[in-house]
Amino acid sequence: MITRTSEISQSLSPEPDVEKLPLNLSEPHTSLPHTLSSTGHSGVTHQGKLGARPKRRHFFSALDPNYAEAVNLDAENVVYTFEEDTRIKRKIDNRVLPLIICSFQHLEDRTNIGNAHIIPAFNKNFGITDNNKWTLALSIFYVGYCLLEIPANVLQRHIGANRFFFLSLTFWGLSSLSIVYAKGYAALLVLRQVLLGIGEAGFYAGVIYYLSFWYKRHELAMRISLCMTATYSGAIGGLLAFGLVRAETPLLDGWQFLYLVEAIPTIIMAFVTLFFLPAFPFSASFFTPREKAIAQARVNRDHRPQSHGGMTGWQGLKAVVIDPNAWMFMSIYASFNIGVATISYFLPTLINDLGFTAINAQGLTVAPYVLGWGMVVLQAWHSDKTRERGWHIIFSCVISFVGYIILATSARKSVGASYFALFLVVGGLYSLFPLVMSWAANTLSPTSKRGVGTAFIVSISNTVSIASPQIYFDPEDDYVKGHAISASCLFLSMLMAFALRTRLSWLNNRNAQRLSGMSEDEKALLPVVNEMDDQDPRYVFMT
Repeated sequence: MITRTSEISQSLSPEPDVEKLPLNLSEPHTSLPHTLSSTGHSGVTHQGKLGARPKRRHFFSALDPNYAEAVNLDAENVVYTFEEDTRIKRKIDNRVLPLIICSFQHLEDRTNIGNAHIIPAFNKNFGITDNNKWTLALSIFYVGYCLLEIPANVLQRHIGANRFFFLSLTFWGLSSLSIVYAKGYAALLVLRQVLLGIGEAGFYAGVIYYLSFWYKRHELAMRISLCMTATYSGAIGGLLAFGLVRAETPLLDGWQFLYLVEAIPTIIMAFVTLFFLPAFPFSASFFTPREKAIAQARVNRDHRPQSHGGMTGWQGLKAVVIDPNAWMFMSIYASFNIGVATISYFLPTLINDLGFTAINAQGLTVAPYVLGWGMVVLQAWHSDKTRERGWHIIFSCVISFVGYIILATSARKSVGASYFALFLVVGGLYSLFPLVMSWAANTLSPTSKRGVGTAFIVSISNTVSIASPQIYFDPEDDYVKGHAISASCLFLSMLMAFALRTRLSWLNNRNAQRLSGMSEDEKALLPVVNEMDDQDPRYVFMT
């Protein structure tokens, strides 16, 4: 979001966004003039009028909005150097990003059911006697997940990311721990729906929403790729399964060790997040007051996110529902997520069906996930570097599409070709997560619309995921029909990405023509806003 017409070109510049002020103070320099503090450009004026860090009355109370307002006011006039901009970004990378990345190890708790399924003792304990029971157990997870996605995102904005993520991680850890001692098919369904599905609601969209408070638009995809990809947790889960399923004691079987070992770090990480992850940049204890102002100024001069005030959650939802862009993002996400919602659970089974033993199949899941992680990071890095999203998404769709075609045509002909195809499928599918969601976060504005919009995309898309595991209904035919359906969905995702990119380019051209047709007096009458709506003609979309 750009708050002035003259700032449009500035927002697309790779240099740090240093405020344009009189006396040539906007140029990067190694030291700030002594007079800055007296002119209000030091970034501490308004924060100095408040007390220490904000306090809360109870767990679910919001932070004092006066602190957010003070930091934003200081950010309006703060002057900072290129070196300070780089140092602040590095500090965020070192203090915030690792905590979010570690939080995503919880994905093992969701997907380790795929590793456990190929162990006969697990299926016997929970009464999974056929493919229908297995796919229903996978589908039930998405019910609670979809119902609570948007409310969870509203809750996060109210109480802050650290407390919201604490609740989510605690639910996941307890779910995984409970499965260790549960018995029967009904218990499995309840634990996956009630604890795991409800606990994960809002987490994906919440991470994207949270990171948008810390990073500029062109810095987002790379960070999301480091956080929000299941490839590294899939690789870790495969390695753990390869080793732990061999363990056996009079009290626990190997599959129970798998859930136990993955539950404990999740619960520990919940408390680490609660105590060490800042709720918002303005409440970060590792920043000095001046650093808070600079951190806020970095994003304000790029897209100006608001932690408090602005649209309500209901207003944000109404803005999303009537926006064609949101529905196109949802179509892209829903289409490729059909493949993600199946491959994450069926990968060990597919490798097992190639003729490998159950234990070796778990070990062989590691390589596709490792190579897939490399593609995720490479795609996101290049997308941020070129500040382009659409063509990168289309490329990832093509890669995964080719992989599914190979699987559908070579399942009975070549073990090597089928295993190679899994590399393409995993790399292509998981690289789409950061690209699509960062594109949505770059497009939807203002902040409340962005938060509700990302939750809307994930929530509505995952209603499709309820049925996704059911496409693998033909185990006797090597899941050929399931692979073909997944390939078709990726083709649809590719077409929608192309259509959305074309639409956003057209909107940019239309807005530019409208602005160029205005006189200087007409431009001067355009409202000065705290946060620009994506319907404003001054708004520039990333394509």
